[in-house]
Amino acid sequence: MGMTPDDFWFCPLGQFLDLWECHKQFNGLSKPKVERFIDEVFPSGV
Repeated sequence: MGMTPDDFWFCPLGQFLDLWECHKQFNGLSKPKVERFIDEVFPSGV
C-alpha cells in the first residue's frame, strides 16, 4: 500500500482499515456496498 513502517505503526486503526478496503477495491478483490457516480455526489451546475 506504499506505507513506510512508521506510517503503518502510527496510523489510526480506522484510517488503516479504510485504506485497506480502498486497496482491495482498486485491485478487484472486493466490491463496494453501494456504487456511487460523480453525478450523484455533485449535481450538475455546481
